[in-house]
Amino acid sequence: MNKKAVVFWVIALFLLASCGGSSGTEPDAPAANNNNSSSTSSEVQDAVAEEPAATEPTEEEPTASSEEPATEASSESEETEATSEEAAPAEEAAAPASPFGDRPMTGTDPETGLVVNPDAVRPGDTFIVRGEIISMNLTPTTAPEFLIQAPDGLKFRIRSQDLAETFYEDGDQLQAFQYRNGLLAQATATLAADASPSDIPTSTDLVLIKDE
Repeated sequence: MNKKAVVFWVIALFLLASCGGSSGTEPDAPAANNNNSSSTSSEVQDAVAEEPAATEPTEEEPTASSEEPATEASSESEETEATSEEAAPAEEAAAPASPFGDRPMTGTDPETGLVVNPDAVRPGDTFIVRGEIISMNLTPTTAPEFLIQAPDGLKFRIRSQDLAETFYEDGDQLQAFQYRNGLLAQATATLAADASPSDIPTSTDLVLIKDE
């Protein structure tokens, strides 16, 4: 029995020695693992911390680029609207064609050098009247009188040639009963140099103008 006890204790001590040796070497491995783990986690945290800074400019750039086309489109739309708004008044301001064509209604007539629809008529003046007949006296028909109003409102009373010698520019002619207010006419008229206050200018070339 003693031998068995001795053998038992020897084996027990051997096992204890073996366990003690292995337990003495094991703490080094966790220490290395802890260092690696802390180092790795630190690197991961640093990388995570750096990621927002790296991605923030990337997020802002699409925003800026997406706003630029909208700004350019808005600018082009505003220019188109401004152009259309400017074009509309220009079209509205376009005056209808005058029945007198390109002949001036004021100023100096380029063909004759005479004043057209002058502000004042003095004895001895020769001028051109262009406008609308607003009143007339056809008795006698050989010396009819017409009151012609210019576009600016000035009125000129003149005595013209015989109605039988009065025509439209294209050669058509009206009978005396066909004359009416609203007809258009032009004439070269002269106020005699010795005219009295009751005298009126006279014309020998009054012509009617068709309002087409």
